[in-house]
Formats: sequence, structure tokens, C-alpha cells
Amino acid sequence: MILKRLWSRFQPRTLSGRLALGGVFWIAAWAVVLLLAFNILLASVLASQVDDALRARAQAVAATLVYSDGRLTALNGGNNSDEALDVGTSVYLGATLFEGTQLSAEMRSDLLQKSEVIEDSERYGPLRYLAYPILDDRGGQVGTIVVSSNIDIRNHTVRVIAATSLVFIVLTLVFTFFALRATIVRALTPVRAMGTRAAAWSEEDLDKRFDPGAGPRELRELSGTLNGLLERIAAALRHERNFTAELSHELRTPLAHLHAEVDLLAVGEPLGTLERENLLTSIRRLEGLVETALVPARIDHNAAPGLGRVSDALEGLRAPASGSAELVVAGDTGITLAVESDIVRRALNPLLENAFRYASHEVRIDVSAANGHAFIEVSDDGGRLGVADLERVFEPGFRADAADGHPGAGLGLALTRRICRAAGGDVTARVEDGRTVFVLRLPSI
Repeated sequence: MILKRLWSRFQPRTLSGRLALGGVFWIAAWAVVLLLAFNILLASVLASQVDDALRARAQAVAATLVYSDGRLTALNGGNNSDEALDVGTSVYLGATLFEGTQLSAEMRSDLLQKSEVIEDSERYGPLRYLAYPILDDRGGQVGTIVVSSNIDIRNHTVRVIAATSLVFIVLTLVFTFFALRATIVRALTPVRAMGTRAAAWSEEDLDKRFDPGAGPRELRELSGTLNGLLERIAAALRHERNFTAELSHELRTPLAHLHAEVDLLAVGEPLGTLERENLLTSIRRLEGLVETALVPARIDHNAAPGLGRVSDALEGLRAPASGSAELVVAGDTGITLAVESDIVRRALNPLLENAFRYASHEVRIDVSAANGHAFIEVSDDGGRLGVADLERVFEPGFRADAADGHPGAGLGLALTRRICRAAGGDVTARVEDGRTVFVLRLPSI
């Protein structure tokens, strides 16, 4: 918990700082491992050197001793004087002191008559003992030579080297952190500049793009990604602008009718039956266009979409009085959609208008469901849509036959697709057996 609080308080706030700190962390971990390994190796080498020196001293003393008939004799003329021995050297025959300094009972218990033994003791200072066996003619141990050496200098050397190494590593890590951060900041400078330019271009000039062949591979990949993003933004804005312009054009006709009728009323001219009908038709058309254009936005902002039955969406849909084609509905119209019936009806209206416009004898609506989706197929037997135009008919402003004598700016099918996609579905077109078929795919339950 404490480490977490310290990290949250002191962690770098920038990406370059975090990357530099991450790099320093791994370098520090590796440096600690190397430091421990180096100091362990150094202590082992120094201890081995001390042991070799003690063993050489013990062997030199052993060369001056002779064991015969149960007695230990020194080759210095029989004088059992400590002057013949180095300081820190003791000779025992069995457990009896022959020459040198008497050891404590504990040290005698640990060292005597146990072949070669190495022991450290801090009781009388930092000393290292080596017990070297004295053997008889048959190889049995009859005595022990104990030599010692002060290892305070060795320990001091290990501590100094460890402290020096630690200080060196800390200074190296501090330098590495700032060097890494400076390097990362320099490396990220082109990325930051690209982000700034992309933001400015998205607001001012959508036609500008980054050079996909400039810079290192990572920057080239980023350039491609940003170019794709800018292209999608530009396409979306172009689509919205075109749609707005075409919708405005579509609204001009009913508005012009309304203005004309209002002008007639202003001069006191009475409206005849035909004029009143034209006025109501213009008003309904204007209302329908506005409502249909607003449906996608309503769907996008509705976090909990409503439910509706296909039969409710088809209610009131019938062949126009002036049309000669018959409307036929088939399939399971009781399917429940995860979309409001009114929204589905507004998506169907442009398809039915289009179907009745070109149908010769029949317009069919076939309803089915599969894999969590409902499929509403609207088809007519006019067969005037070409295969090459199956996708283009959903583009705002596109008309397969601009000289067919029918009014409209080619927005109906584009609005249908926008509504379906906003509701989590889609609409597609195909030509089958001389019939033009539009398929609405909408989520169902």
C-alpha cells in the first residue's frame, strides 16, 4: 500500500518520463544482480587467497615437526619455544598444546583432530583459522597445526568495493534516466508534430496528407494510419455536406409550393380543392422529409432502443390510389424488432415509394428472421435497376434514371440506409428473376 501511494505520488506524468523510468528499472535490476555476483565472487577470491596463505604457513610449520614413538619433536634442536613459530600459530599433539597460544575450548572443539578445517571467529577480532593435520607414518592424525590471520583488511576491502560499486550504479542510473528521457523526447518529437498537424488539418484543410514514405518505418506506419483517419474524417464531412445540400434541394419544392399558396392567400385569391390538396401534400412531404432526416440522430442518442412488431411497422402501408400495382405481404409479420415501429416505417417508406414508382403489376413485402435479425424484403416486378447500380442507389443524390419524369432528389434510399445502420442493421439491393429486391436487415428478439 505504501509503495503504491509513493508510486502514484512520484510517478512521471509524461510518456517519455515513464519510458525512461521503465528502462532505468530494468537496468537497475540487472546492475543489482551483477553487483551481488561481483561482490560474492570478490569475497570468494579474497577468502581463497587468505586460505592459501594460511595453508602455506601450516605446511611450513609441519615441515619443522617430526612425530616418532608417540612424541612430537621440533627440528630446532628440541627447544619447544614459541619463538620458532609465527604469531597466530599453535601446535597441538592430540588435544594437548605443544607450542604456541592456547585456544579457547570452543575453538579446540571445532578445530582439533578433524583433518583440515577452516573457521572464522569474531570473538578476538576478525580472524580466520585453518586447522592442518599432523599425520604419523600410517596416515593417522596425531596432532593439529592451527594458524590464523587477521581478515579485517579483507572485509574492509569488500565493504569499500561494495559501497563504491553501489554509488557508481546509482550515478549511472541517474545519468541513464536523463539520457533516456532526452532520447525518447527527441524520438517522440516527430510524433507530437504529426499529431499537431493532423489536428490542424482536420479543422482547416482536409485534403492535406502525410508523406507515407518519409522517416523511419514506425513513422511511416503512423503516417499511413493518420492518413486513413484523415481520409475517413474527410469522407464523413463530404458525405454530410452533400447530404445537407441535397436535403436542402429536396426541401425547396414543398417550400416553394407553400410560398405560392401563401402568396395566393395574401392577395385574397380563394384556394380551390386542387390547391388545398397540393398545399396539404407539400406540408406532409415536408414533415416526412424532416422526420426521416432526424431518425438516425434519434437512434444514435437513444441508449435503450424501443421494441416494435413488424406488423405495427407495416400497418397503414398500402398501394397508392393512383398506382396500378398490387401490394402483397407475406411471411411472419409477428416478429418483434429491437427497433421502434415508427422508425422501421420511415425506413420502409422510401423503398415502397420507389417500388410503386417502377412496378408493373405487383409489389411484395416478404418477412423472415434468422440469427437474431429480421429480414424485410421489398421487391417489385419493374426490373429497371441495373446490376452496376445496386450499391450506387444508396448514394445521396443518385438517380438510376434522371429522366423518368418522377420528382425527387435521390435521397430516399440514402436515408433508409442511414436509418438501418443507425439501428444496428443495414439495407442491400439485388436483382433476382427480373425483380428488383431491397432487403432490410434489422435486429430482432
